[in-house]
Amino acid sequence: MGRKQFLAASTSIVLLVLSLTNCKTKSDSDEENLLLLAALSSSTKICANSNTSFTGTSVVNGTATLDTNTDCITGMTSSMSSDLPAWIRNNFKCAVGSVSGSNYIFRSQNVPNTKSFYFGSTSPMYESLAAGKKSAGNNQIQSQCLIYTIPSTPTVNAGTKVGTQSGYVSVGITVNGLAIFNNAAAAPDTLATEAQTFDRYNGHPQSSGVYHHHSQPLNITNDSAALVGILLDGYPVYGLKCDQATASTADDAEPGTGTPALDAYHGHTANTILFPGGIYHYHYAYDATATINTLIGSSFNGNPGTASN
Repeated sequence: MGRKQFLAASTSIVLLVLSLTNCKTKSDSDEENLLLLAALSSSTKICANSNTSFTGTSVVNGTATLDTNTDCITGMTSSMSSDLPAWIRNNFKCAVGSVSGSNYIFRSQNVPNTKSFYFGSTSPMYESLAAGKKSAGNNQIQSQCLIYTIPSTPTVNAGTKVGTQSGYVSVGITVNGLAIFNNAAAAPDTLATEAQTFDRYNGHPQSSGVYHHHSQPLNITNDSAALVGILLDGYPVYGLKCDQATASTADDAEPGTGTPALDAYHGHTANTILFPGGIYHYHYAYDATATINTLIGSSFNGNPGTASN
């Protein structure tokens, strides 16, 4: 098939996907339609930023290894541009980050830098599931081309809040370049049930191979005050506790203890080490929809950007 014919076919598929998914609420079960374009052709996945840097060689599970220098999968580009703020530049990796106008742009292959059952048994990055866990069907991690456009100056949405279950490919990105998903599971399950398929680091892939976290990434935080990532509306997301804007962990405590309690969106405004003057931010916290702790609730408090694949 020639390039023109391929592009024409791709356009037809885009229209078909849009018609199939328009106004649908996304969950793990129908993610495959939303990400159908990811399977069209690996050669069309150009994750270039403004200075033509790429996210690196596409990861092949069977040969995937960890680069101890970057702490990312070998061959992946880990680069944060100098014009990004220090809280991003000094904490994010395993993705390409840049600034474009009033937005942060992240491009990521979305491959975890930890071993997982979902790399497949022939991969050097494979490990078996823990006792009591079960597999998420035949789902396996696949190299992606996730592109996030996130407002660099986040603002609270004073009107009707935007739902996190509104067809987003991802609702945020972790500090190690991985997708954050919402608080919903494929009906009739809740995330409390789906959590049985999480690997040792609390992640799993959906049917198109997009590895993601609904829960705290255990290689980043284990009920601590660590920075987990940034959500699509530009606000950071932290672990279970607040760091109280001190380097000591002795005074770390859950929101409401020395800081304001969380609102309905898993967030509050408080001082942190990275934001000593205070900022609105989210926390890993209990969610009534999920019936377990999650990284985000049912709505963004701010005005979200976009995520595509």
